[in-house]
Amino acid sequence: MHAVEVRNAYKYYGKAKDPKIVLNKLNMTVSPGSIYGLMGASGCGKTTLLSCIIGMIGLDGGEITALGHKTKANEIQKAGHRIGYMPQETALIGELTIKETIYYFGKIFQMPMNKLRERYDMLHKLLELPRDDHRVEDCSGGQMRRVSFAAAMIHEPDLLILDEPTVGLDPILREKIWNFMLNVTRTSKLSIIITTHYIDEAKQADCCGLMRNGILLAEDTPTNIISRHEVDNLEEAFLKLCMRRGASEDAVQNDAIQGNESSSRNIERMDNLEMIERPHENKSATTNSINHNNNIQNQNHTTSQEQQQQPQLFKRKKYAWSTIRALFTKNYLQMKRQPAGVTFMVIVPILQIIFFYLAIGGNPIGLKFGVVDDEVNYNDCFNSSLITTIAHDDSCDLHKISCRFIHEFDDSVAIKQHYKTFDEAFHDAKRGKIIGFMYFASNFTESLDTVQREGRDADDGSADNSRIQIYMDQSDLQLTFFLQSKFYQIFKNFTQHMMADCNLPLKLGNVPVNFEKPIYGSYDTDFKHSMAPPMIMVMMFYIAAGLTVAIFIADRKEGFWNRTLLAGVTLKEMMLVHILTHSVVLILQLLETIFLIAFVFGAENKGSNIAVLFMLMMLAYSGMFFGMLLSVECNDLREANFVLTGIATPMVVLAGMFWPLQGMPMFLQYVSYCMPFTLPSIAVRNIMMKGYSFFDPSVLIAAAIVTGWAFFAILLGLQGLKRKKYSRNT
Repeated sequence: MHAVEVRNAYKYYGKAKDPKIVLNKLNMTVSPGSIYGLMGASGCGKTTLLSCIIGMIGLDGGEITALGHKTKANEIQKAGHRIGYMPQETALIGELTIKETIYYFGKIFQMPMNKLRERYDMLHKLLELPRDDHRVEDCSGGQMRRVSFAAAMIHEPDLLILDEPTVGLDPILREKIWNFMLNVTRTSKLSIIITTHYIDEAKQADCCGLMRNGILLAEDTPTNIISRHEVDNLEEAFLKLCMRRGASEDAVQNDAIQGNESSSRNIERMDNLEMIERPHENKSATTNSINHNNNIQNQNHTTSQEQQQQPQLFKRKKYAWSTIRALFTKNYLQMKRQPAGVTFMVIVPILQIIFFYLAIGGNPIGLKFGVVDDEVNYNDCFNSSLITTIAHDDSCDLHKISCRFIHEFDDSVAIKQHYKTFDEAFHDAKRGKIIGFMYFASNFTESLDTVQREGRDADDGSADNSRIQIYMDQSDLQLTFFLQSKFYQIFKNFTQHMMADCNLPLKLGNVPVNFEKPIYGSYDTDFKHSMAPPMIMVMMFYIAAGLTVAIFIADRKEGFWNRTLLAGVTLKEMMLVHILTHSVVLILQLLETIFLIAFVFGAENKGSNIAVLFMLMMLAYSGMFFGMLLSVECNDLREANFVLTGIATPMVVLAGMFWPLQGMPMFLQYVSYCMPFTLPSIAVRNIMMKGYSFFDPSVLIAAAIVTGWAFFAILLGLQGLKRKKYSRNT
């Protein structure tokens, strides 16, 4: 049994009609207990081939067998725990120390602790790694590659795949690593595939593969390749092969242009050319492989049959506690060593709550409102002798009533700006210097008295002049509504004070509509308490989503995600640990939010605290799973943030946070009811302000919706992860 066998591997990117071919009917064989050196320029397909071998990428044609198991696209193969993989990128977490990093991989491979210590000490000495507590982020590029190499070797794999491991290393250390690999393949069953740019070091490999433009030009021992092409070194042989291949490709392309053949015919012709060249090479490679296997047997190497019968040192178990603990420790150490990030996660909810309660619901101050009183000079309004009331048995004489109303309008509502003429006030209102102004006619008091005495017989002039004329800037409706409500209250106070001065019952000054004691709440209930539930739910959702997006995309971009999955860790294990780790953060954020709104800003909860906590936690989990989905579907953090921001705006608007749902078109109301914030925020408001229990039908429906969103998000996220399990950035 071969360690790796690739047959007719075909892989392309782009559209099938115009493919960018990366692997073109490639065949490759790696013998057990040997070093296979794969050479080729950047972009020739080496990394893609390795990714297909370990199952990160699927082929569009052909098949690959590794350690007796066929690899499948986007799926951890059964032999995954027997494979060590070192990508081009270091694919490490900078916050971890060197020892923590290597121990992490040993634990997820479920190595016994004594064996892990032994292997770590050996690799630490061999690779001349820095001290144990040295952080990866503080290592040089060469040191990081050595740590990455140790992480791939720690569990004594049967197949080691190294993607340019010696780039940037000291020549002496590079030679030392090669000597180690040569020795370990001679004394164990380990097979190594190593890609390299250094043709001189590939001479030490048992077998070399020369790759160009997705085609394996030659596959044989370095000595045979050199002798066959009658050159002095591998570099000249590689150059000769490339020139021969280039001439063949040019001939095919010229034929295609002349005959107007399709791209598929070109590929077929190139394949035929390769098959013409390969028989001699394949025969030589086969002969060499037989000789090499005989040498391995003479050196007491393990045969293919013995490999199948020999039990593995570490057989990975599903849901092992050591794996869960390693993942949890990794997450904990990452958070612990990012104090700025942890501080941000703790402070953001606090700041948002504080800013919300300080910015929302307060009465506007500093407004300027104009007053034009043609009845009385402004200074005369302070002369109490002019503002008199003479009560009779059946009547009451009031003087300068406009001054009474102006006195009721105090500066707590708006700062009064007095104008001599209507035109001056109107001009300043047009320029935005005042938000509006009130106007009293010169005969306001007399006209009001006439209307009161004569009723329907009063002339139109008296009816018009008896009104307080108010001109408002309606461009800012919130300020307008605030002032209108204040004017209603001022007028009520104004009429009641006149009734009192005339020794009349105060009720006579009331309008015939009376608002009784509210069923829930009070007339002085702060607007912020009504708006707080949807705001808190939106905050919990998007903080959880943003945190998950940042962590998942960072792990996937750095390649650490891929290495963990290739070690055999399942998606369920990774998701479980992520949920457990960030549940701690979510609970902390939730507790500090509840503490602030309840004990600092005085929000009262008349219902069940457990029901409120359940709603908020489920919404936070919905955000977490939604963030997981975005991290899978988006290529980078910028794209994910754009999508998250774009989705946030319509969801918040439709939640009824800024305007009642009843003001929306009916079809939009139904859409709103399906949003994760709408009914849950209404339910939380009803629980806190009305005392609803968790088993109230409206609360149960909201709980079902928020729970449904959580399950819907996690199902989509898991499906996305299964579809795009591995990041394509490595």
